[in-house]
Amino acid sequence: MPSYSLYMGCSVPANYPNYEASMNLIAGRLGMQMEYLTDVACCGSPNLRAMDYWGWVVVNARTLAVADRIGHDIVTPCNGCFGSLKDVYHLLKHDSKYRDRVNDELKQDHLEFKGISRPRHFIEALYTDVTIDVIRKQITRPLDGVGIAIHYGCHLLRPTDVTEITPTILDELVEVTGAQVVEYPLWKQCCGATVLPVDEDLAIRLARDKLKSMKESGAVFAVVVCPACCNQLDLQQLGLKESYGEEFNLPVLFYPQILGLAMGLDASEVGLEMNRVPAGPLLQHMSG
Repeated sequence: MPSYSLYMGCSVPANYPNYEASMNLIAGRLGMQMEYLTDVACCGSPNLRAMDYWGWVVVNARTLAVADRIGHDIVTPCNGCFGSLKDVYHLLKHDSKYRDRVNDELKQDHLEFKGISRPRHFIEALYTDVTIDVIRKQITRPLDGVGIAIHYGCHLLRPTDVTEITPTILDELVEVTGAQVVEYPLWKQCCGATVLPVDEDLAIRLARDKLKSMKESGAVFAVVVCPACCNQLDLQQLGLKESYGEEFNLPVLFYPQILGLAMGLDASEVGLEMNRVPAGPLLQHMSG
């Protein structure tokens, strides 16, 4: 199994240790060798990109150059980090003038962007490198058809020519756990996370509409692969009763959490107690 440079970003370690812990546990069981990437900075998504595009390019180019020096692909569990790294990687691979300008900047740190280390999302590495067949052999406690609504998140899929991820891989990764993917009309809609700093009412409405679409389509819980999306769909449920008089009680889990459960890890190992909306419906289904 390949080795990877693990880029955690800011939000996962600060807010979602359950995501980090469950990811590392299943990666170890699946033979993925991941070493934390050090001496790197925040990716700056989305604020730095909006305020200082050149600064955003340089900070992500520097992370890519640090990884190039090691020689392993970068893996990240964060859609925002993935989007930033992938966008800058694509820019520098296709624009020699930008690449030369960036490398002039990086010389002071004795670094150079070479494009050796590709930015990868953790679920893409699971799907492409580990493969569904290998994962299937590790499933010891299948989820027995429980209905899961998938939220991919914007930065994982857009733009497709840059991300190179098709909106089917997470469906297959969910199905291999034994769960049933619930189709819902608003699956492409943004969760509203990046809108939150500038228009809180709109951001809450976007989350509410998405959760309502999931619930009305029969989902028992939802799965995400992005800390910002989880914060929006999980935490916002606590405020929706006040804003709209509605309670969804829809647990929102990270994909490594549900895969870990299907692989036989217990609730504490995947950090279910850290989820804001209790995962009782899922646990009841599994024990029923």
